[in-house]
Amino acid sequence: MNLFRKKVDERRYQNEFENKAQSLAYYWQPKTKAPNIGDYLALDTVQQMLHLQNKSVLDKLNSSNKLLSIGSVLHFAENNDVLWGTGRNGKVREDIHRFERLDVRAVRGPLTREYLMSKGIECPEVYGDPAILTPLFYPQQLMCPEGPTQEFVIVPQLNDDMNFYAGYEELLVSPRLYPGEFIKAILKGKTVISSSLHGVILAEAYGRNAIFLDSGSGETQFKYQDYYSGTGRDSYHCVSDIEEAKTLVSQPIPNLTARQNALVDAFPYDLWG
Repeated sequence: MNLFRKKVDERRYQNEFENKAQSLAYYWQPKTKAPNIGDYLALDTVQQMLHLQNKSVLDKLNSSNKLLSIGSVLHFAENNDVLWGTGRNGKVREDIHRFERLDVRAVRGPLTREYLMSKGIECPEVYGDPAILTPLFYPQQLMCPEGPTQEFVIVPQLNDDMNFYAGYEELLVSPRLYPGEFIKAILKGKTVISSSLHGVILAEAYGRNAIFLDSGSGETQFKYQDYYSGTGRDSYHCVSDIEEAKTLVSQPIPNLTARQNALVDAFPYDLWG
């Protein structure tokens, strides 16, 4: 009974921390509160960056604005919020974007930058999804010391119809995992086939071959184009057949170190004093 109570108390504390942190360093959560890797990484990465300066998300000086980082969450921004690597969601209507003034330090890619500039918002040419910093905090030699042990893994998008993956169940890696477990799982594969954008991004960050799979989930191509163009690539594979995806080799992500350094330099430590 005491052990059960301890677990309940720990979960309550975790929920309280995440709810407060979300108002300071925004990240999207499903209604179930279960982690979605591409969104939960926003909290995790910001917290990791702050730990380098002996800070926590909860130490933020001003609660009247928030930081938005990883994810297609631009439409959650409000006046005076700060962007660090955020991207626009191409399927969200224009009228949902109700901000007029933002403090932009970096964005996911040039398509998001063009959109912000069209609204009269200054935006530096600092591109990159902060998830590319993940190998700095979760090194490959710790996450997968034995190297890849299978040819392929497949990462579905959160809203995918799982019937699409019939016959491939043994290769699936759920996006509903916390970062450490997810990273361990995708690093088992030499090639990561993913309809989840952050399945692709994390695989490439660790040097794995990553192929975007169009699963028919209803996502637009905007965020994928934004990411790839932000890494200096004008084209990318987009296939809807898993067997075809197995035969493909992606263009390598160019000069990852330079993009990592630029994002680190752009991190808004000033918001935490």
